[in-house]
Amino acid sequence: MSEFTFAALERSRRVIARAWLPCATASMLGGCTSGSAPALVLFGAYFPSWLLFAILAIVIAIVARIAFGMVGWAPSLPFPLFTCLAIGVLVAGAVDLVWLGN
Repeated sequence: MSEFTFAALERSRRVIARAWLPCATASMLGGCTSGSAPALVLFGAYFPSWLLFAILAIVIAIVARIAFGMVGWAPSLPFPLFTCLAIGVLVAGAVDLVWLGN
């Protein structure tokens, strides 16, 4: 087993420092495509898919909060805002995958 040396640590830091910039640049440019942003045509206008996803997640979170209150589980939720928002994001994500196929 080799001993730990500061020279080896310094070499690994230099390798990471050299590789960081190209990897960061490639990951930022990975989303650039020649096509347009995903959008739906609603009422004759283009509507961004992410905005529909966000609105749906908020509505489902509100419905989940009301349902927890009606059942009586609301006081036992550890973090109600985050729990209901997570439920909203999960359900909206499932709807997005099934309906839009994204």
